[in-house]
Amino acid sequence: MAVHDMCTPCDTGILNIRAGAIIMKDDRFLMVENKSCDYYYSVGGRLQFNETAQEAVLREVYEETGVHMEIDHLGFIVENYFHDDMPVSYGKTVYEIGFYFYMKVPDGFNPVCTSLSSDGNEEFLVWVKKDDPKKMYPEFFRTLLSPDDTSLRHLVIDDRKKICSEIEVIIDRPYGSAHPKYPDLIYPLNYGYVKDIYGGDGEYQDVYVLGVNKPLETFKGTLFAVIHRLNDNEDKWVVCPDGMSFTKEEIQEATAFQEQYFESVIEM
Repeated sequence: MAVHDMCTPCDTGILNIRAGAIIMKDDRFLMVENKSCDYYYSVGGRLQFNETAQEAVLREVYEETGVHMEIDHLGFIVENYFHDDMPVSYGKTVYEIGFYFYMKVPDGFNPVCTSLSSDGNEEFLVWVKKDDPKKMYPEFFRTLLSPDDTSLRHLVIDDRKKICSEIEVIIDRPYGSAHPKYPDLIYPLNYGYVKDIYGGDGEYQDVYVLGVNKPLETFKGTLFAVIHRLNDNEDKWVVCPDGMSFTKEEIQEATAFQEQYFESVIEM
């Protein structure tokens, strides 16, 4: 009898249900990579029909590491919208529900990977530190992992908006205003958020507006850069008027009043 993954067409997109494993050793966590993609992804995979998330993560861990492991506790439930990069469904919008479990790592854990990715490429296991510059999914692995925290966290992530798309920003901290908690901090630009799109912290996506040196209430412009914070759980979007552009150095200078406290990389 054929076994079907929990991956199904839904309207013009795809619905996925996934189970992921959080496998930690000292200050490192175990991730997967393959030669067809430029990022790390977590150990795990889609549920199969008639499986629970717990059964799926135990199966996936064994398939990808060769080791039978036990679950410690469920750490995260994640709703994630993104555009698929697999050849068979490239560019389609995916809504994925992910269950991420902390695993009990046995003494002498020596994983051996013999699995293939969903598009048939050989996979490799990598021990990763949170400051590794390579992209990783899920991104919250950099900042939110804590094996001693037994609480269950719910995250909503939305990566449907792409660089060069039009963005409408609600400005809640206009140019020249003071920070609500730190009155000595005056905003040298307009700062706001995009309603109904959530960042890695579970709040509305934050946005810097460059190129308009007067207070605004709302702004519609072009998303032309993303600041990926390496030691925080959220990214910052950078928007400017249509037809205008800035260099990475200009972005760093304009946003340094806040970004100086974080390690980050800028995607243009």
